[in-house]
Amino acid sequence: MAAGSTGPTAAARTPKGVGDQRAVARIDLSALSHNVVEIRRITGSKVRIAAVVKADAYGHGAAPIARHLVRCGVDLLATASFPEAVELRDAGIASRILVFGPLSTTEASEAVRLGITPTLTSLESAAAVAAAVQDTARLRVHVKVDTGMHRMGLAASDLPKLAALLQKSQLEVEGLYSHLAHADIPGHESVQEQRAALLRAAETLRTAGHGPGQLHLANSAGLLADRATHLNMVRPGIALYGGLPHPSLAAEANLKPVMEVLTRVVQIRALQAGDGIGYGHSWRAPRDSRVAVVPIGYGQGYMRGLSNRGYMMIHGRLVPVVGTVSMDHTILDVTAAGTVKPGDEVVVWGGASDGAPDVMELAERAGSIGYELLARMGGSIPRTYVEPFG
Repeated sequence: MAAGSTGPTAAARTPKGVGDQRAVARIDLSALSHNVVEIRRITGSKVRIAAVVKADAYGHGAAPIARHLVRCGVDLLATASFPEAVELRDAGIASRILVFGPLSTTEASEAVRLGITPTLTSLESAAAVAAAVQDTARLRVHVKVDTGMHRMGLAASDLPKLAALLQKSQLEVEGLYSHLAHADIPGHESVQEQRAALLRAAETLRTAGHGPGQLHLANSAGLLADRATHLNMVRPGIALYGGLPHPSLAAEANLKPVMEVLTRVVQIRALQAGDGIGYGHSWRAPRDSRVAVVPIGYGQGYMRGLSNRGYMMIHGRLVPVVGTVSMDHTILDVTAAGTVKPGDEVVVWGGASDGAPDVMELAERAGSIGYELLARMGGSIPRTYVEPFG
């Protein structure tokens, strides 16, 4: 929607209470519940969900998000690192947790104690985990195989050596997975190539007596774009939080943004035509104008790449970011937004308002991706959680 277009009036919106804070991230847990239901609709009831809560649940707050996802019935939580998994255990979350990244020998010993499931990403990591659990009960693990992304995972040629190592260990292969390199490009030929490679790897392990029961390949993009990638487990990340990995997938799911970022106007300035604002005067008023200053900038995670490119919502109208985003302030052209005064609420992105700024589209304008913008800002400003009714 173009800046200056109309949406719901300010009176139609429920006050959220930014108060005296610079900004607040309002986390709508009912939207999170909705997105889990929507993902279940797409996958069907027989496909398990490994809910990805890495990077502080994409800036939404790992512990409260994970706790709610468990209430929503997800089968597994997934983190990028062992410390992220420990954080969830320390928060009292007792459900199954899979760690994507490799574990050291010390971390593997702790994983046994805490009931955390490691990933074997290489022969070296497999040996470290096996050594750590020699004298303990069997430990369930997942194996990551490289099927074409060439980032992490065992090569197919390593699998016979892995099978030999497993034969002498206390490790039980529960799952096997890989990661799609081109999932966000619907129909890309590499998707089916990677799927076939994963199935061949599973057969290799099964032949050696280490058959994985759970196969997972689809991230959010794969989940939405190609049902053949679902196998018997999917790993949604951005889709849980209401983001589309690619605009072309909009018709595949009715997702709701979980995070709404709100700020407030702290000052109104009147400009004459030709007046410049901000560092370097990168924007000059094309006519007599009114601008509003809001107290967030790149120091709070609002990307500098949105200078003269971003937009926010005031009183149901989209208004453009003008001038260079600074560390602590951003300036908005509110000339066409009616009466705007200090203290008025500003929607930075998200929420239920018709036409509210979309974080994925904003990030694209900044030359980035929504994942980065969510993680940056969500983790740097106060968060409030809205519990679902019922």
